[in-house]
Amino acid sequence: MPSYLVTGAEGQLGQCFRSVSEEFPNHQIFFANRKLVDINIPETIKKFYNTHPFNGIINCAAYTKVDQAEKEYSKVNQINSKGVENLKMFAEEKKLSLVHFSTDYVFDGTNSIPYQEDSKPKPINIYGESKYKGEQLLKHANCLNATFRISWLFSPFGNNFVKTILKLSQNNDTIKVVNNQWGRPTYGIDLARTILTHISEPYFFDYQCYHYASQGATTWFDFAIRIISLKNRVCEIKPCSIEKYHAVAKRPLYSVLDTERIEKHFSLDLSSWQIALENNLYRMQSL
Repeated sequence: MPSYLVTGAEGQLGQCFRSVSEEFPNHQIFFANRKLVDINIPETIKKFYNTHPFNGIINCAAYTKVDQAEKEYSKVNQINSKGVENLKMFAEEKKLSLVHFSTDYVFDGTNSIPYQEDSKPKPINIYGESKYKGEQLLKHANCLNATFRISWLFSPFGNNFVKTILKLSQNNDTIKVVNNQWGRPTYGIDLARTILTHISEPYFFDYQCYHYASQGATTWFDFAIRIISLKNRVCEIKPCSIEKYHAVAKRPLYSVLDTERIEKHFSLDLSSWQIALENNLYRMQSL
């Protein structure tokens, strides 16, 4: 039976993996929070492996606070770059596979067509830069590895746009949302399920990089309107340009990911972000 360690188990993506893990009885999956496995401390990785041997690592540990990263350069790079290097070195030593996650924010947003896996990265903020460094560290790793670039992650867990809009709409009559930033929302539950379905197949590591997102591009503004509509909230969503939003970190205006590679290679029929959102809201009710 293949066995895997999921790091960052208490983060949004880690919780997505935990929530679908029972659907995969043929996989043994260990979930480790930072107290058990701190990817910045190699000794904790080794200690966990010695008591719970595993064949592969699914790295969900990450620093994801985009604006705060601008003020915490050292911390974000320690986790998103150095931590990845520690996992890489351990995977090489023990001959393990390694799955890692990156972001659409490795791109500068100047494209007018969706970004493919071989499009040239050019991050415009510290967070995107740190994630790109992590990607580069794995590029020539001497172990089976695959990096999944994802965008606009949402799920019933952690902090994400869907939960933020739902919270704001409870206490506000109007909300201003950016209407000129384009991307593809990614439903974390679908992502986790896809990876656990295919990870033990021989073709999984044929490519080192995959783009994954729910089907269809949208803006934060239209995404918010859909959320409010599905929950029948009485709250007006007002458009606001990203230039007037005054965020600390720059964001790419267009970071739509092209997912054709993974759709063909894994024979996937990706759910639209609208259907994924409905599934997410339904799942949130049952928690």
